[in-house]
Amino acid sequence: MHTTQWSWKEIDLPEEAGELFGLDSLGLEFEMSLLEIALEKVNWEALDTPGYTKKELGLLVSLGHIYSRLKKHRKGLETDLILVNLYPEDPCFYYNLACSHSLLGEMDDAVMALDCAFELGYDNFDHMKKDPDLANLREDPRYRLYQDRYQVLAKDLENLEDSEDLEDLEEFESTF
Repeated sequence: MHTTQWSWKEIDLPEEAGELFGLDSLGLEFEMSLLEIALEKVNWEALDTPGYTKKELGLLVSLGHIYSRLKKHRKGLETDLILVNLYPEDPCFYYNLACSHSLLGEMDDAVMALDCAFELGYDNFDHMKKDPDLANLREDPRYRLYQDRYQVLAKDLENLEDSEDLEDLEEFESTF
């Protein structure tokens, strides 16, 4: 007997069926449960000798995104804290942490996490201006400081792109 592999995600249903029965949410709930089971025995605190694999780390990142889509913000925050502890040099993990804090109304923590993201090199300002996860933070007066900082950085980048220094920099980088 020959069997073929398939995924429940490949079922072809009319678009209105998903809305009518909440299948998108149901599918995410199902996927969340699978990921939680797959990750429940991972020791995320074993920083010296990783108690996790790259595959498990990828699953954790996916789980964080699912929590966000399902509006399970507290669980998303817990996931983001694990990721920041594992990879303290990754600006995107700090950005996601800022989003989680913003969604939970924790503005002081959101500002601190966003500061860390910038310090580590986060530079996707266009996304940040539109990201619905930061809507609460955009209402905070401290957000204006970030807007001012973008404008200065954008002008600096524009000036750099227009200058001959950029060509010199690209030539220098190509020697590596």
